[in-house]
Amino acid sequence: MSARNRITSPALLPLFTVIRVLSVLSVLTVLSVLPGCAGPSKDSPISEWTFTQGEAFRAQRDAQRLNPGPADDDPVIGLDGRVGERVMKTMREGEKKPDEGNTLRFKIGK
Repeated sequence: MSARNRITSPALLPLFTVIRVLSVLSVLTVLSVLPGCAGPSKDSPISEWTFTQGEAFRAQRDAQRLNPGPADDDPVIGLDGRVGERVMKTMREGEKKPDEGNTLRFKIGK
């Protein structure tokens, strides 16, 4: 019998085993997640995205500066007044939140 086994109770040995396994698993998890935190390298396909990011936005902004008017004078088709009113009413009713306060509601059955 080693000195370690004499000092600790035999009932605690499974607990030490669980702690040892969990510590190994946590170290392996950290080591497997850390590479994901690293930035993209020059050979990474993600590095190509950084140079072209925002190009479409800048092109649209510049086009609107040159000609701030609408692209064409065609009227908007597809949503009449009654449907639009119903949509807005439904949207506004969805925004209202009832005052719950400190109440708990349990629904049992139907």
